[in-house]
Amino acid sequence: MSSSNDARDGQKKRAATSSSLKSGNKQHRSTARGKQEPGGGKTSGEYARSAESQVALDQHRPARKESIAVAQGLEPLRREPRTPLDAGMGTYTHQHQQVTARRMRINRIIMRKRRHERSVSTVGPRLFMLATVLLILFIAFASSGIGGAYAYYRAQMPLLNGIAQHSLFQTTHIYDRNGKLLYDLYDHNRIDRGRRTYVDYKDISPLLVNATIAAEDHTFWTNDGVDYSGIARAAVSNVENQGVVEGGSTITQQLIKKQFFDGQRRTIQIKGEEAILATGLTRQYSKQKIMEMYLNTVFYGDSNYGVEAAAQDYFGLKPQCSKDHCTPAVAQLDLAQASLLAGLPQSPTGYTPTVYKDHALKRQRQVLQWMVDLGYITDQERLDAQKEMENYDFTSHSGDQQKLAPGFVDYVTDQLIHLLGAQNLYDGGYSVYTSIDLDLQQKVESLVHDHLYKAQADNYLGYYPALNIYHNVNNGAAVVMDPTTGEILAMDGSADYFNTSPEVSGQVNVATSTDRQTGSSFKPIVYATAFEMGWYPAMIVPDHQTFFPEPTDGKPYYAPNNYDRQFHTSFPMTIRQAVGNSYNIPAADTLNFVGPNILNMASRLGITELSHLQPGDVTSSMALGTKPVSLLNMTAAYGTFANKGVHMPTTSILSITDNTNKTIYTYNAGSIKGTRAVREDVSYLISSILSDKLARYHEFFRGNPLELDRPAAAKTGTTEDYKDNWTIGYTPHLAVGVWAGNSNGELMRDVIGITGAGPIWHDIMEYASQRYNYPPDDFVRPDNVHQGTVSAFTGLLPHPGEPTVTDWFIDGTMPTIQGAYTPPPPPSSSSNCQSNNNNNNNNNNGGSNCTQNAQSQSTSSQGQATPTAPDNPGDQATSTTNMP
Repeated sequence: MSSSNDARDGQKKRAATSSSLKSGNKQHRSTARGKQEPGGGKTSGEYARSAESQVALDQHRPARKESIAVAQGLEPLRREPRTPLDAGMGTYTHQHQQVTARRMRINRIIMRKRRHERSVSTVGPRLFMLATVLLILFIAFASSGIGGAYAYYRAQMPLLNGIAQHSLFQTTHIYDRNGKLLYDLYDHNRIDRGRRTYVDYKDISPLLVNATIAAEDHTFWTNDGVDYSGIARAAVSNVENQGVVEGGSTITQQLIKKQFFDGQRRTIQIKGEEAILATGLTRQYSKQKIMEMYLNTVFYGDSNYGVEAAAQDYFGLKPQCSKDHCTPAVAQLDLAQASLLAGLPQSPTGYTPTVYKDHALKRQRQVLQWMVDLGYITDQERLDAQKEMENYDFTSHSGDQQKLAPGFVDYVTDQLIHLLGAQNLYDGGYSVYTSIDLDLQQKVESLVHDHLYKAQADNYLGYYPALNIYHNVNNGAAVVMDPTTGEILAMDGSADYFNTSPEVSGQVNVATSTDRQTGSSFKPIVYATAFEMGWYPAMIVPDHQTFFPEPTDGKPYYAPNNYDRQFHTSFPMTIRQAVGNSYNIPAADTLNFVGPNILNMASRLGITELSHLQPGDVTSSMALGTKPVSLLNMTAAYGTFANKGVHMPTTSILSITDNTNKTIYTYNAGSIKGTRAVREDVSYLISSILSDKLARYHEFFRGNPLELDRPAAAKTGTTEDYKDNWTIGYTPHLAVGVWAGNSNGELMRDVIGITGAGPIWHDIMEYASQRYNYPPDDFVRPDNVHQGTVSAFTGLLPHPGEPTVTDWFIDGTMPTIQGAYTPPPPPSSSSNCQSNNNNNNNNNNGGSNCTQNAQSQSTSSQGQATPTAPDNPGDQATSTTNMP
């Protein structure tokens, strides 16, 4: 019975306890329907109810209390032993203490649960993000297997190797012979093209390498192309900051992305392929090579592809080049410049410093701080670099590099297009070293422009105003060549490349134009042909009116005249005199003698403009320069005479290297022998005539522009109605040709070769000779050329007492017969003779007998006959008239 009673008592007690707990729960539910606490979504009442229930369970289930508390991470509650209810006031105090302790435990439970739920809410997304990233990589590799990944990498290897082998589009650079940049050539018409110059790792500033690592990939030197911990770290950082503040891609991955996946959606497959390629690239190439590839690939804004273009554009740094090597701009970067550039690839357009300086500086500050964190720089260096860029005035320097020697650069570009192909040239990144000397080129350009557009003064012409104003001469061109190698040392295609007026048309290169008549400057080629056929400088070729059976201008004949509209028949005319005074009839007679052989001679001298002519196309007017020939080819032809008859191919390019610095073309002047175009003895006869100062003194007085401080051969020419004006000449070391006129064919006013192109030629010759310290050498006479004396009247063997002339003869050309001779009557008075000998007023009819007698008694120091026949005041090349 007692045990049964005890059981009933226990049931009653448990029922009372359960009733008490239910009542307490209802009370807490009614008081806790208020504001929810942040974190778990439960109300404070719910927290309290849960805690009191736990206390009640602890009281009635003592065996489980400690295990439950431990399971919840709480310390076990410690109860005092119960006391009888009739203990009075002491019992009440004890119960109050128990309630207070219970409430404190409830508060602790609430706080611990809040912290736990907050931790779960943050770590969960982090773990999910990390799992997602790793899953992406796993799927990428597992989807195709290791063998498939390797096969995919092998398939992409040519493209990857192409990056390493500089196959990216790159800027082609054109230099002068000394390594001075003339122009950067790239495709301006495509939006996906721009400036890029590939630089090797050894030429890249270490400051830039460190700054790039700080900005993009802290584990660059140690990761395998993919930084898995970096990916996880970036994911967590981006979640915490609720935005993208850190990237997980390595420099290697960014390189792959730029070349293979730029602009594509970042799918799981793309990320997997990117990881495969990055890993393979790291195994194939060194870290230095990968860094080199990255810095040359990445876009830095404002048409700057690769860091070299950016360094040149944003900071105005220029490569320091010699004949053999260029030190690039990127090697010259300081810390401030390097750290700014390193931050640009993240947003090339948004960080463009010339447009968004504040954004670029903010990004630079981040890069500098990371460099401090990595131990690359000190904090003071960071501050100094920031201050330097804050004070820097950003401007684009890409426009600073104007096209130097523009006419010549255009000429070379045309050649390169034929050689390499247009797109290959613009994208290939070639380095082209040309033949011109930029310093000489710029002096030539200055001389041509100033002689036309500024007043001048010299000892021969005195003071004379600008030719463009008083003589309507608005354009000019010049070519300077080394006759021994054929190299173009300077080429000025117009007086002003950027002048678009019809008279100038500056971008039309007159030096290479083939629509300009040469005037009397063509005559030496005619006479050289005759000398090859046995003629000699002392031969008599009369200057008298002649009708050639060639229909011209609606007439059945061609009847040329001289510039002065007179014929000089009062004395016998030698070839030396005819060339010195530029008489037309002797030249036309000579061309009739040589006939189609003139075409052969012109071809051998490099005058290709006449190669299309047939023998029937040869007319007498050709002797007066009526067929157009370019200034470049005429200068090269004269250079052949300077080089003793050996024609050197015209050369404008000395070497070409590809974008790996491998030489693919070299002009070796020592191995180029040239072509024997004219016999050496014939060349010497031409040089002897053209360098004969005395032969010009009746027309061109002592000190005229054709005279230098050294022996020089020269010839002027002016075409009909003053359309074209020429002076071409040479020394043994230089050949120079000058043209003056108007591009649209507008007529000049009263200007001939000696007053138009002549002074320009003189100044160019003097400057170039002194610049290169050429000795004042004379033309070397061949062993088979000797002096001979012939009749001054017939050019044949003289009769006893007959006036004679002494000149140079090629062995075997000395005449062996005499001509008819009638002794002239003695002069009426010596005073008359003296008067005529002093006649320098260009009277072509005066003093012929006295002059001829004087001529027969005098020779030059070189064995050249002293010409005393009056000089023609012009060399007009026309079907009827020719001017000097």
